[in-house]
Amino acid sequence: MEIREARLLIHQLFHRRILLASLACAFLPLPAFARSVASHRESHPDLFHPENGLRIERYRAPTPDDVPGATRVNAQEVKTLLEKPAVLVDVFGAASSRFDELDGTWLVSKKRESLPGATWLPEVGRGSSGPEMQTYFAANLERLTGGDKKRPLIMFCIADCWMSWNAVQHAAAMGYTRVYWFAEGTDGWLDEGWELVPVDPVPVNVE
Repeated sequence: MEIREARLLIHQLFHRRILLASLACAFLPLPAFARSVASHRESHPDLFHPENGLRIERYRAPTPDDVPGATRVNAQEVKTLLEKPAVLVDVFGAASSRFDELDGTWLVSKKRESLPGATWLPEVGRGSSGPEMQTYFAANLERLTGGDKKRPLIMFCIADCWMSWNAVQHAAAMGYTRVYWFAEGTDGWLDEGWELVPVDPVPVNVE
């Protein structure tokens, strides 16, 4: 009887160790590489520009944790940066990727609500854009910062949006040295219980 009880006890302890190990693994954070830029590019190389490494397709998808050329911030950190003051740039896409060539206005099928004080520059977060959009982005950033390349810039869109991930890298390539990525965007702002306000996209200068 003692031998049988001893075997039963060993069996129970063995399975308890397996259960505890499984539970521990379940609550471990995912490895950093699983959420890194490199892992995304390795999984879907066709979605990234072969030269600049930016996302060029399927902009609405989970984004990595890191971004070259910028610092990722959360909603609370955005509020702190706004005291500097920082410039808020909303890069949410327009209903159409084109604007009216006669007056430069964007086609917007639904009103956009954004962070208070933000400037909406549609389509500047594309991974591959023509000189017209590059000029549009550069001119507006210069206007918003007063030409100060050290002025903090906060780029955002909505959650799971590669447009903002691209946009911060565009800004860094232009020489801006304090670029921040608010990856959760307007969704993250609302999650904090803070208000959004209506915003209109800045027209393109077609003169």
